[in-house]
Formats: sequence, structure tokens, C-alpha cells
Amino acid sequence: MSTDNPLFSGNEENTGFKTAGQVAYDIISEKILAGVFEPGMKLSRRKMAELTGVSVIPVIDALNRLEEDGLVESKPQWGSFVTTPTRKKIIEMYMLREAIECQVARILADGMTSEQEKILREIAKPLDNIKFAKETHVDIAKYHYQFHSRLTDFTGCSTLQNALRKTSLFYILYKAVGHTRADYTQESRYWHELLLDEIVSGDKDRAEQAMRAHINESYEAILKDI
Repeated sequence: MSTDNPLFSGNEENTGFKTAGQVAYDIISEKILAGVFEPGMKLSRRKMAELTGVSVIPVIDALNRLEEDGLVESKPQWGSFVTTPTRKKIIEMYMLREAIECQVARILADGMTSEQEKILREIAKPLDNIKFAKETHVDIAKYHYQFHSRLTDFTGCSTLQNALRKTSLFYILYKAVGHTRADYTQESRYWHELLLDEIVSGDKDRAEQAMRAHINESYEAILKDI
């Protein structure tokens, strides 16, 4: 992924001026989420400054933000390390994600506009038709993040947006380090488009049930994998 496209920075449309801290954040986060920086890898401040082309102070700011996002862990007197997705962390992440996204589905079932639906379908179509393979995981992560982030954005609730962002980043981290589902062919085609159909039905219970099934399908496969 190019650092000109801060896909996971939380502001995909902002391609203007970036602070040194934002530059460092974008570069380091992209390498973590692409699996270049593997779980447990130490992120030396000096080396990260050399890599990103900024001074140590902005790197410290970036690492602090990454720790808030759950992508980095800080160990006293040892430094910063890429988060290791343990079984416990994965289970807790899915519990939180289910709670957030089922609520999002209920909210949008009661008020998604036709323009919002159009935007989501434009993301869902390529997402549902990308061939699942090691070399496409970055593209899949991109569309998956955009789809679920947009859903949450359309609720207008910043608390839900921030919480969903963290669970999405952790999910992408998990997928990037090789913890892939044993049989991708089991995934339904048009997975996200069918989910949208249920949400725009206007039935809150139906929308929530569809979202829960959507989340649990991947959750059950991942539990088998770990």
C-alpha cells in the first residue's frame, strides 16, 4: 500500500498536508497491517525515525497512537512491539465487534438513505468478488475496512466509529500475519451485498440477525484456525 493513501489512518479522504507524526503513523501502520512488521517485532524509535524520514519525537507520537489503536504494545524499559494477536484478544475483539456492528445494523435499518446505500454497494461489489488469496489480502483488507467503517460512519455516532475502528484494525492485523481461514471457498459470494439487502429492508431485527450471522461466520472459522 502506498503511503500516499492513508487507508487505515481514519481519514482516507484527507490527502493534503500531513504532520510528521501522521507520516510516521501512516508508514508504520501500513507495514504492520500488511504483515511486513510481524507480531512481536520491536519497533525501535531510532530505526522507525530512519524508516519514516522524520525525527524521533513524531515517531513517539505515532507509536503512542498505534498503541491506542491496539496495533502496538508497550513494555516498560523494553520499548514498543507489534501486538501479538492471542486467542484471548481475538475472542474479546469479536465480542466487541458483534456488539458494535449489530447496533449499527439496527440504527441503519431505521434510516439509511439511498445515497448511503449506493456508496456501500460500490464498496461491497469489489469486496465480494476479489479472489481470496495471499497476494490479495491487502486489497481485501482495504475494502473490508472501508465497508464496515462507512456503515458505522453513517450512524453519525462517533463513539461507535472509534470503537469499530479499533476492532477493524485488530482484525486486519490478525489476517495479515497469516492466520487465514482454512477454506476460503466456504465464504458466501455477495456476502456484503446480501448483508446490505437485509439492512435496507427496514426491519431492525432482521438487520441485526443478518449482521450477527455475518460476523459469526468468520469468527467460527477463525476459532478453528487458532
